[in-house]
Amino acid sequence: MPFSPSLPLPSAASPPDAALAGTRHIWAGEFEVGCGDTVLTALLGSCVGIGILWRRKRRAALAHCLLGEAPAHEANAGARYVSTALPAMLRALGARPDDYKELEVVVAGGASLFGKAQLPVTVGDKNIAALERGVQALGLRVVHQRLGGRQGCRITLRCRDLTFYIHDVGNKAAPGRR
Repeated sequence: MPFSPSLPLPSAASPPDAALAGTRHIWAGEFEVGCGDTVLTALLGSCVGIGILWRRKRRAALAHCLLGEAPAHEANAGARYVSTALPAMLRALGARPDDYKELEVVVAGGASLFGKAQLPVTVGDKNIAALERGVQALGLRVVHQRLGGRQGCRITLRCRDLTFYIHDVGNKAAPGRR
């Protein structure tokens, strides 16, 4: 099923206080697994944020991916690429293919912050396409998405109660020149 720009938010949490102890900012090209009081958060533009919630194991993972598909020589590039982030996150969570049906995936980002400019396909578009291919290939279930658009966003996962929050940040991008 192709991703739609937005799905209804099944269980939104109020935004966490970024100053809380245990808040981990996931920088571009990185991912982290958390549990307990850990709060995972990433600020996204054209990058894609991938969150995985595993309720039975009471843990979560968040990746901040810069680009869509890894070149063949970078097959183990961690979270720099969407195509390598998903397998790396699943390994770090300890999830096996039989567990994938239990996992809930939330995704955000892939914005076109500067409009389409002269490019027919933006980095954000390419990241979203790679995400769609990866999720489908692994048989993962996306429960919420906030993808595309022309504005950055922040994705936050609270490991304590396995809730997530996605909200827009900054000003909306100015319309592209014609």
